[in-house]
Amino acid sequence: MEDKEGCVLIGKGVSITGNITLSGTIHIYGDVNGEVVAQEIHVGDTGKINGDIKSEVADIRGEVMNAVEVRKALMIRSTGKVAGKVLYQSIEIENGGIVDGQLEKISSKNEPKNEHVAAEKIPVKVESKK
Repeated sequence: MEDKEGCVLIGKGVSITGNITLSGTIHIYGDVNGEVVAQEIHVGDTGKINGDIKSEVADIRGEVMNAVEVRKALMIRSTGKVAGKVLYQSIEIENGGIVDGQLEKISSKNEPKNEHVAAEKIPVKVESKK
């Protein structure tokens, strides 16, 4: 990973308690107990977040326990696990990825609004096996 302004790395074996807010990208390989808000959130295969996350883009290879709000693209990799309400614009779940909670699609700004149609809400528990 190259040195970039506004980029944070939480390494394996590091544990942080408290909320994290930044305008750039965060890579988490350790444990975070609290809300994480960033432009991009990358949770490595050893990373764990016990708290809400909010971002434009999220790439989950580890665990996220609580609400997830991703305004653009959410990727849950084969080793990823999300437990909680998931709001997304676009989602990709690889074979082996787990979602245990409710999925709700966020309508894009370009989609026509229809006040008579409820948002897509799907209670789901997905466990993909290889």
